[in-house]
Amino acid sequence: MDNRQDVRYARKKMDASCLLLFNGHAYVTRVINISATGILVQLVEDDAVKNLNLESICILEIVVNESLNIHVSSKVTRIEDNQIGLHFIAIPEDKQAELWKLLGEYVHEVEPIDY
Repeated sequence: MDNRQDVRYARKKMDASCLLLFNGHAYVTRVINISATGILVQLVEDDAVKNLNLESICILEIVVNESLNIHVSSKVTRIEDNQIGLHFIAIPEDKQAELWKLLGEYVHEVEPIDY
């Protein structure tokens, strides 16, 4: 990726579910978009995730379809309007190829950061 500070990996919109595991609880979320480095999800229920803060570590089970789910560790980077932005910190080796295939052309695409 370009080392410039005003770009990031392109985000791919998708329709998928994501189970967010944090502090012994599971929360159902809907994927808004995903990139090579992270994901933006929205809580399905209006409940807030208790004790979730920036830098909190979560486990995600991203369920794309019956045959594809991707298990990743992530760190919270943004919380606002019932949406949670997370940065991937660990993707199991056996799931990396599946994630890159899911992202397709978005794996190497960059886009400007809109502040």
